[in-house]
Amino acid sequence: MRIGIYGGSFDPPHYGHKNIAEFVIKELSLDKLLVIPLGIASHGKNSLSLSEDRMKMCELTFGDIEKAVVSPIEINMEGVSYTFKTLEAVIKDMGEDNEYFEIIGEDSANYFDKWKEYKKILELSTVVVLKRKGFKNVVDSPKMITVDNPYFNISSTEIKEKIRNGEDVSKFLTNKTVKFINTKNLYK
Repeated sequence: MRIGIYGGSFDPPHYGHKNIAEFVIKELSLDKLLVIPLGIASHGKNSLSLSEDRMKMCELTFGDIEKAVVSPIEINMEGVSYTFKTLEAVIKDMGEDNEYFEIIGEDSANYFDKWKEYKKILELSTVVVLKRKGFKNVVDSPKMITVDNPYFNISSTEIKEKIRNGEDVSKFLTNKTVKFINTKNLYK
């Protein structure tokens, strides 16, 4: 099987994330895409919403994509979340006979050589780099491919700011996700 691994804070997950998921499933002919909300950030940015809220928002956002599966693997892991550890856990769980694709943005590829055990990540998977304006990939490896993906010009940070300001965010988030955010009173 061809398995994609798409991790992120997903706080909140928006149409850009959903469009990327649909795009990589098609572009890479994936049999399955694991959407993995971040457990404990390695970059010290732990002002995230509760894990169970991010998990639920991911289920609401990605749930109708046929080959996408939201996985709590990082949330359930002990300690800081590192991509190589997540990959090892996924491979242990799903088997070594599959082909794995780690999906990252070009903003992350811009400093990929600083990632913990980045060479191990390249051993375990093909790293698929999604283009982001103003960034470039710094690692030259045959196990790293860049795809020409559609852009979505909004970030979760900007969406949270709009919610705090009482602005309508329905063009950025699924209706179910908006309803969940309102019910839980998130980002106020």
